[in-house]
Amino acid sequence: MATRTPRRLATAALLLAFLPLLAACDTEGSGAETTVTVMSRNLYLGGDLFTLLDPSCEQQIPVCIAQLYFGSVVTSDIPGRMGAVAAEIEANDPDLVGLQEVSWFRRDLVSDFDPNNPQPLEPNADETTFDFLDILLDSLAARGLDYVVAAQNVNADVEFPATLDGENFIDLRLTDRDVILARAGLSTSNARQETYAIAAPIPIGGIEVEFTRGFSSVVVTKDGVDFTFGNTHLEVGGQAAPAQRAQATFLANRAGLGDTEPLVLVGDFNSNPDPEPDPAQEDAYEILVAAFTDTWASLRASDDGFTCCQAADLRNDTSLLDERIDLVFYRGSVRPVSIGLVGEEPGDRTAMGLWPSDHAGVVATFIVEG
Repeated sequence: MATRTPRRLATAALLLAFLPLLAACDTEGSGAETTVTVMSRNLYLGGDLFTLLDPSCEQQIPVCIAQLYFGSVVTSDIPGRMGAVAAEIEANDPDLVGLQEVSWFRRDLVSDFDPNNPQPLEPNADETTFDFLDILLDSLAARGLDYVVAAQNVNADVEFPATLDGENFIDLRLTDRDVILARAGLSTSNARQETYAIAAPIPIGGIEVEFTRGFSSVVVTKDGVDFTFGNTHLEVGGQAAPAQRAQATFLANRAGLGDTEPLVLVGDFNSNPDPEPDPAQEDAYEILVAAFTDTWASLRASDDGFTCCQAADLRNDTSLLDERIDLVFYRGSVRPVSIGLVGEEPGDRTAMGLWPSDHAGVVATFIVEG
């Protein structure tokens, strides 16, 4: 048997020492790249929750809930609107879709409400009346499209009594979700769901109701390239602006998605680029653009790109969009190629004449490098 010489041993030792470096060179900066198209779409629950803040509702919240649900949500052509969103997805062929306000309405015909002793209701109604996610997935399937839920986060889950005559009550439950859809067959992993620690309590019927918000993300592999796709819905501004800023700060720092790359992040951020920002107070948009790059500002800075908001009943003939709050961000080895709107033209309305949502959607295409 041959005896190893010192020279051979030294060569073997050098090879072993360099193996980790060779492996790193093989996986990092490999030059691989892929093209990815994403969509952000707020589905709109079908009614204006802020009507419940009217002082007249404080003593008759069951009546106001019934008016909101039966007068707005039920009449908002939910199947037609989800069908219109499915048509947008078919036309634009996104790999990933970030959905906000993916509402799930349930009811209990035997109410837990005691009009003589009003108390907050536990969210336990379980008879589904409208599940936006199921309706949309069915609409996609009817078009021969196959998308799967890759991640989702459950936000507010609230239940209130409702009455049309002041005597007979039912309970209505709203569960708000943000959902990431991925084209079937696209490899996804490491799904993450997060609830923001800071929420804005809203006084409804004399009761402080906490409408929580959150974000979800998933690691996507396409053509051998890995990247993270995130989706979120921040709190509205106004009195809730401090909560909105805190949510944006969490999202943009290391605990959120602030050190993740390559990254594409979509959502309804409820904060738009302010041409005259307050030097004394950063808004949510300023916090976000310090950590991520705004795709619309990169590619179409001279265009308005308005995404919000149509009339609450969605029946306005002329578009009322006048602010850009539905945004697509990126960071890391990501190059934006194109970005545009969907659902903003009168021809996009349903057969009943309603806009698909009170928001327009945003579609963007990127080249992501490995």
